[in-house]
Amino acid sequence: MDSPAENRKYVCAAFASVLRSGRDEFNAQFAEARRAYPELDGSVFDEFLRGEVDLLIRAIEKAGPENLAAIVIAAYETGLELVGQKLIGPGARYPVIETGWRRVLSAVPDLLAAAPARVIRAVSNALYYLATTPGTRPEEWIIGVETLGPKCSDVDALLRLGQVAAWKAGLAHFRAGAIAEADKLPPELALAAVGAPDSAEWSEVRKHLLDNPWLDPAAPMPDGKGSASTLQLKARAGAFRGFGGVFGQPPLVVASGQDFLVRSGEECWLLSADFFGSTFHRATVAEFESARQGTKLPPGLRATDSQVVWNDAVCELPGLGKITSIGVNATTVAVTSEWTHSVALISLLA
Repeated sequence: MDSPAENRKYVCAAFASVLRSGRDEFNAQFAEARRAYPELDGSVFDEFLRGEVDLLIRAIEKAGPENLAAIVIAAYETGLELVGQKLIGPGARYPVIETGWRRVLSAVPDLLAAAPARVIRAVSNALYYLATTPGTRPEEWIIGVETLGPKCSDVDALLRLGQVAAWKAGLAHFRAGAIAEADKLPPELALAAVGAPDSAEWSEVRKHLLDNPWLDPAAPMPDGKGSASTLQLKARAGAFRGFGGVFGQPPLVVASGQDFLVRSGEECWLLSADFFGSTFHRATVAEFESARQGTKLPPGLRATDSQVVWNDAVCELPGLGKITSIGVNATTVAVTSEWTHSVALISLLA
C-alpha cells in the first residue's frame, strides 16, 4: 500500500500539491507516529486525509486565505495523533471530534490560517474533553463556536469563546474562568456566547452570573425583589454506575466551598454544578470526612424525611426515600436520599 502522503488522486489540487512538496517529511511523520501508535492504520488515516482534511482544505481554499501549507501540516500532524488513538475514523470512540473538525475549523478560515497548529489543537482538545466528560453536550459546543467564531477578531478571542462555549455545553467547573474570559470579549459577543439577549448589559449579566450559578442568562435579570426564603429544585446530578453514572451505591454529600464533595462507598468526587450542567472529579474520602466534620447548617435550614425546609420555604422531594445527607453553600442546597443514586440540587436564590 502507498504511504498516506503518496496516495492522493482524490484530493483537491491545492492539498495534493502540498503533500507532494513535503512528501519525505510527511512520510517520516507517519513512520514516527506508527512507532508511537503501533495500531495506527494507514488506510484509516488515508481515508481521514481524503475525507475530513480534504473537505477542510477545499472550504479554506474557497475563503482565499494564505498559509494553506501550514494548515495542511498542522492537520496532518494532529490527525496522526487522533487516528493513532482511534479517536476518529471508522469505529472511532468519539465521532463528534470528526464532526467538530469539519464544522468548526471551516467556519473560521482566516483565524485558522493565522495560527493553524494552535487553532487545530485547541479545537481537537476541546472536542475530546467534551466527548469524554459525561453529561456534556459537544454538539452544542460545535454550534456555538461555528456560529460565533466568525465574529472573533483574532485567535485569542476564538479560544476565549471556546472556553465560554464549553462551560455553556455542560462543563460546570469552567464557570468562573469562562466568565472571566467572556469579560475580555466585546460585550455583544460575550452576551451571545452565554446566551443572553443582545439588548442586555454585559456588566449586569456578568454580575448576576457570578452571584447565582442557577441563573438562566436568557431569562430577564433578577430585580432584587425576590422572596427572602425560596427553594427551587434545579437539577439532579449523578446516576447509578450500572446506568452509566459514577455511583455504585446511594451517595452522601457535603459542601466544599462553592462545590460539593460526594461519597459513594469508598469512592469520592468533587461535584461542580450550575444552570448549564454538572461535572464530577475524583477526590479522596479523607477530603470528604474532613469537610463533613466541619459541617454546620445555617439557622432556619433543616431536612425532614422527604423535605428541605428553609425558614418559611419548603422543597418536597417525594418518592426518593428518607434524606440521608445535606450540604449547603451560599447559593445551593445539595441533598441525597436512600432510594436514589443522584444528588438533588436546590437553589436558595430567587
